[in-house]
Amino acid sequence: MRLVSYSNGNGTSFGVEIGSGILDIPEALSVYHILNDRPGQPLPRTMIDLLRMDSGINAIEEMIKQYLEITDEMRPPLVPLDEVRIMAPIERPGKIIALGLNYVDHIKETGRDVPKFPVIFAKFPSSVVGPDADIKYPKLTEQLDWEVELGVVIGKRCKDVSEDKALDYVAGYTVINDLTARDLQRGDGQWVRGKSLDGLCPMGPCIVTRNELGDGSGLKMHSKVNGEIKQDSTTSNLLYNVPQIVSYLSEAFTLEPGDVIATGTPSGVGFVRDPPEFLKPGDEVEAYIEKIGTVRNRIV
Repeated sequence: MRLVSYSNGNGTSFGVEIGSGILDIPEALSVYHILNDRPGQPLPRTMIDLLRMDSGINAIEEMIKQYLEITDEMRPPLVPLDEVRIMAPIERPGKIIALGLNYVDHIKETGRDVPKFPVIFAKFPSSVVGPDADIKYPKLTEQLDWEVELGVVIGKRCKDVSEDKALDYVAGYTVINDLTARDLQRGDGQWVRGKSLDGLCPMGPCIVTRNELGDGSGLKMHSKVNGEIKQDSTTSNLLYNVPQIVSYLSEAFTLEPGDVIATGTPSGVGFVRDPPEFLKPGDEVEAYIEKIGTVRNRIV
């Protein structure tokens, strides 16, 4: 199931992508009366509302099953995809926790040692933009770099979960371009500012639920700049996989519905190239992961 957030002339909403259209979830819930039997719990109006509901995604899956079983005449109309703007699936995650040095080939290209435990940092939620948004070149950097990453979306509150139970707390997966101001990252001595400038977390175009992608392994991924492939790998090359990451992080932080984990990037980033390459105004940068889709942004 592909969950999307979108905007049109009537405001913003979210739904399930079906073919060339979107089944609007708030509208469809009112038609099917699913979730109406939960006293004191309002129907979800945003993606994060849905993730915070007990068994919310299961209810939407049941709704889709009902939708597909009825005749065309009885179905609520789909919102045409070509009439909306797809937004980041979660506009303001509670937390964005990111991993560095989580692909061995990327570790080698940076000349670093393989870490004995996951290297983690934070990106501020205010850095999130949509999958096709223009990104204003930040005035604080001259070294803007690209990083395609698998994003993990948390679906249930979890603390101290074991690896074998960790996937029970994952709602699904999205694509993140962990854009980075390399000069700030190196100059500051820590990574938060260089990772969190406005616009440096394009995300989308959807959340693909865990029942379709399992542990998120085996997915082809690449990044492109102006159509030229820069990174080309697979999520099977993660040093620490999704269950290990979720379990490890949950030992330190309570992970909550709508939190997002960026799992790291493979080799091919700009600052290690000879000569180094960085994004500039006018460039189009693309991050793609198989079965999820593409985040494609223009630097302006």
